[in-house]
Amino acid sequence: MGMSTDDGDPMPIKSASIGAAAEISRPDATNPSIFLRLNRDEPRTRELAWHQFYQRYGSIIASFARRFGVAPHDVEDIVQDVLIGFYATSPRFTYDPAKGRFRSYLKSCTCHLVQRHAARRSKHAAQSLASVDAEAIEVDQAWNDIWEQEQLRRAIELLRAEVGNTRTFQAFELYVIQDLPPAEVSERLSLHVDNVYRSKESVAKLLREKLAAIRAEDE
Repeated sequence: MGMSTDDGDPMPIKSASIGAAAEISRPDATNPSIFLRLNRDEPRTRELAWHQFYQRYGSIIASFARRFGVAPHDVEDIVQDVLIGFYATSPRFTYDPAKGRFRSYLKSCTCHLVQRHAARRSKHAAQSLASVDAEAIEVDQAWNDIWEQEQLRRAIELLRAEVGNTRTFQAFELYVIQDLPPAEVSERLSLHVDNVYRSKESVAKLLREKLAAIRAEDE
């Protein structure tokens, strides 16, 4: 959808406006299929898996780094360091749900790299960088917020790709995501206001299903 803030972070999406979409139960374990594909012998399969891994988690790492004061020109370095570090260990990495969720593992890796980055640039780093503690409540909350925002963004993008940029989807986007009054949405799209409400309900239902599938795969 291309929605972003001036500093490059995705624009926050009002999950509460989508109603039950934000209340879907969260499984405790990541679907291990992506980890299996990362270690496949076939180069093409492995390459596609790593591209998917980067697309899925790179923006989360970047948003977290920006949240804690990493300079814009250094953000991509941290993303690359985190992913390269995981790439280096992936042949030995065995995903075990009993040891916790992958999101917690990735958070620890990211915090470690942010701290290391701060140590290297200590003369210029903000205090928030040096004090990033993976176990701190505020750090955990920030990571979870970013993670869930990214899941919702992905769900919206996938749904848009499936249903197309129809007036029904546009009505949902304007009313729910951009928070425009129903009357204004109705006027912009030449839709009866009742159809604006119906659009919200129908797209929200599809979005809940899409979001549930994403959460089941990469929690």
